[in-house]
Parts: sequence; C-alpha cells; structure tokens
Amino acid sequence: MDEEIRAWLNNALSDPLASILTKYSHLTKIQFESVLIDLATEYLGRNGLKYEDKAKLRSRAVSRGAFNRSLSQARKNIISSIYTTLLLSYVGLLRGSVFDEYDTLAQKLRDFVALYEKYMESPEAQSRLLARFERELLEGVEKLAKPKELKPQRTT
Repeated sequence: MDEEIRAWLNNALSDPLASILTKYSHLTKIQFESVLIDLATEYLGRNGLKYEDKAKLRSRAVSRGAFNRSLSQARKNIISSIYTTLLLSYVGLLRGSVFDEYDTLAQKLRDFVALYEKYMESPEAQSRLLARFERELLEGVEKLAKPKELKPQRTT
C-alpha cells in the first residue's frame, strides 16, 4: 500500500484535537476514517485508486462493500449537517452574529493547534491543554445552541 497515504492517515486519526472534534460530530470514527482515505487518495494524486485498495487502507482492512457503505454514510452525514446549517440560516435562526461566533470558535481551534504544537515536548501540558480545549469547545457550542442565541433577530 501507499506508505505516504498510510502515514498521513495514521497522523490524522491519532490527532487528539481531531479525536475530540470527531467525538462530538455526526461522524463515527469509521466514517471519518473512510472520508479521510477518500480525500487523501484524491489530494495526494491517487484518485485512480480502486475502492478495493481504499478499503485495505482502513486501520482494519474491510471489504470494498463495507468501505463504500461507511463512506456513503459519512458523506450523507456531512451533507445533512450542511443542509441543517442552511435551513437554520434560511428560517432566520442563524444570522450574522451567530456565524461570527462560529468564526470565533474556529479561530480558537487554530490557536489551540498552535499551542498544542508549542508544547510537543510536554505531554502533561498537552493533556491539560486538550482538556481545556474540550471544555471551551463544549461551552462555546452549547452557548450557540441556547434558545436565546437561536432566535431570529428582529428587524425594525
């Protein structure tokens, strides 16, 4: 198998920040892995790779059919999440300031990645940082999901 893809995949799947985000997403770990394999083969110039070979790249080799099912489920969940966001925006529940909060959360994530990399030599500091990241992520998302935050803005 292509060692470049396998190394990238192992790195992405063992990333603790990705693990926290996956834990709260609509993707299972298997679906996330399948999407990563599909994207990696495309972005690393292996887009002609057959699904049988993609299935062998999974952490536990599976049949082509099992790989295709998990990939299909992952794509459906991703698309559903996008439609949910669009729907809530369309009916007025998500407006400018709410999206600003998402941008703020995304910036916090980038900041945490930089801090996490800074403390590569200190697993103890990384562990504390990951716990803080998860706590702040949950608080930020819960704040966005409160009924008060999801109400349409009044126009006068």
